[in-house]
Amino acid sequence: MSVLADVGGFTVVRPEMRESTALGSALLAGAAIKLHGWDLTKPETLAEVNTKGTREFVPQLAPEEQLKRWEVWQRAVERAKGWEEGHAD
Repeated sequence: MSVLADVGGFTVVRPEMRESTALGSALLAGAAIKLHGWDLTKPETLAEVNTKGTREFVPQLAPEEQLKRWEVWQRAVERAKGWEEGHAD
């Protein structure tokens, strides 16, 4: 997560409970029966979900180094695009 924070230049917040798929299923089930007042049409009702024990990763790079790494990242993304072209299924 620190690499993501450094390259992206933003703070990354990682929750203690990392099972996002299971959490999403539980939230949908809970929202269906209005558990804890959860309402998917009102995101503010979910504001306190999965916030216990979070860890923040804050960018540590100087702006010049962050920009350099961002540009390298973008080149890697461009190279990865279309990697499957010409592949017959």
